[in-house]
Amino acid sequence: MNESESELELLKDKCVFYTQFVIQKLSSSPESIQGLEETYRFIQEAYQMKKIKSLRDFSADIDDQVLRHMPLAIAVEFKNLIKEKLKIDYADVEKAYSRVIERILKNEKISNSQEYELVVSRIDEIFTDHTRAEELKALNKLLTEFEDQHKK
Repeated sequence: MNESESELELLKDKCVFYTQFVIQKLSSSPESIQGLEETYRFIQEAYQMKKIKSLRDFSADIDDQVLRHMPLAIAVEFKNLIKEKLKIDYADVEKAYSRVIERILKNEKISNSQEYELVVSRIDEIFTDHTRAEELKALNKLLTEFEDQHKK
């Protein structure tokens, strides 16, 4: 198995694992599970058609959910399970996010929509932290510049 095939396999496994985890957590809400069954079909189809970008995007959405939006107790449970089952360590994911934010600040530019989403998440994260005022100001400036360049 070459590198891109193994990445494709890992991405599929991660997306399926996340979907199954959320289905388990929402088992008392059948209407929510219906949408997740569609997500499961999307993952399988993307995998079979070798659409690695679709799986990467979904994986990034999962990371954002786990790191920024999931209730802490559920996020900790997910992180522990995925580390045990798939050897994915969210400490590494957090470091990667931090490196991207640092690079964006250093380059003084948001380069694409994924970086834009990451900056928005970071702003939400540090918004009330007064010790991060300078970072917040710099990120807001970059966000405004990116939005001005991409107006339609």
